[in-house]
Amino acid sequence: MRTSIGMACAVALLAAGCSAHVTETGPQITARPDGVSISIPVQVTVEGLPAGDQVRVWARTYDRQGQQWESSGEFVTDGVGQVDLSAAASTGGTYTGVDPHGLFWSMRLPDSAQAPYPLMDADDVVVLLGVDLAGVTVARTTLRRVVREPAGQVLPIAEAGLVGDLYLPPGTGIWPGVLLLGGAEGGRPDPAYAALLASEGYVVFGLAYFGAPGLPRTLSRIPLEYGLTAARWLAERPEVAGNRVGVVGTAKGAEYALVLASTEPSRFAAVAAHVPSDLVWPGLGAAGTQVSSWTRAGADVPFLRSSPARGASSAQPGQPVRSVDAYARAVSTASRWRLAVARIPVEQIDAPVLLTSGEADGLWPSTPQAQRALDAIAKAGNTHGSTQLDFPGAGHLIGGVPDLPTTRTAIPYGPVTIEAGGDPATTAAAVRDTFSATVELLRKAMPRGRG
Repeated sequence: MRTSIGMACAVALLAAGCSAHVTETGPQITARPDGVSISIPVQVTVEGLPAGDQVRVWARTYDRQGQQWESSGEFVTDGVGQVDLSAAASTGGTYTGVDPHGLFWSMRLPDSAQAPYPLMDADDVVVLLGVDLAGVTVARTTLRRVVREPAGQVLPIAEAGLVGDLYLPPGTGIWPGVLLLGGAEGGRPDPAYAALLASEGYVVFGLAYFGAPGLPRTLSRIPLEYGLTAARWLAERPEVAGNRVGVVGTAKGAEYALVLASTEPSRFAAVAAHVPSDLVWPGLGAAGTQVSSWTRAGADVPFLRSSPARGASSAQPGQPVRSVDAYARAVSTASRWRLAVARIPVEQIDAPVLLTSGEADGLWPSTPQAQRALDAIAKAGNTHGSTQLDFPGAGHLIGGVPDLPTTRTAIPYGPVTIEAGGDPATTAAAVRDTFSATVELLRKAMPRGRG
């Protein structure tokens, strides 16, 4: 890992518990609250500077590959020599305007560096913050943002034919259960997202359904019975309250979640589907052939064939490809019969459904897909208060952990890289709203556990 004065300071502060401020008097930068959940808003303030001076406030952190992410904003101190990032507008740097979260979502790597996905899978994110005056750093501080509560537990699961991880909240007792489904990246779902949901008071089962040892290698012909078994297994855990669980899925995982909840409505108490589909789209079979993503009782679940993404065959390695138009084209050219056959019968869901979508989604048209799903639910007279949160200008990556960088939108997917789309600032705001709405949905719909 590369080292720097800033990183050495951050490590020393964590290891030795030394003062967060470099100086006892004069310029200071303060970030609070420290050591709390990353979902809680942060206030960053600078004081002790000359009034009306131009200053640069910056933030740095390191990912698990040792790569440094950095952001900055340019500000003018007020009449008493202060800058409050919750109220002051940045006029330059990696973001502009008033945004108390700007230093966090606008972090970026050097152009030549490769972004991991996700940025962090650690228990917390340690950020070094500083303020520069006339090109000289005059104050520093560190901020620790917690992703997984230290007292929580993570149990690897490989039983009943299931593969995944069980995340338990701190303490002893029983809590509502949540099944978490990742997307087309495969493997275990984002551990940071799973841990953060668990810290809100849920037993979270992050279920891998392909791309992990003991499971299908590719996203093709995944049995619905596998996901339903996982939901049943979770409900029967001694730590879980009630006989119904919530399910949270993102992208292809949202499609799986809607199919599962439509197939066995009595099993699910709440459904959160981030950038979902109202249709079953294909998986990949041998030699790139299109097959159903799912099976039921050994038979393929009907799907709508997708068109090739324009430019995919000629794209250079690492060059992002927008696939949203291919999905939209497949819908617009399909017959009514084919659309009806491939449609997920979401009206059969017996629970509140939260659908979130990004209008600038570059992967697939999540906004019209979510809208069609909501329309079908509403037409059927679902009384559970289902809703869609659509975010104009936001991209595909709106489900996950708040306040992580949204500046990299390319998603590696097999031999190609898909462009997720969206404005980074708008996508970051959507992530925060989506996380809050997901927690609110679960709290209203799920039984309260005994602590």
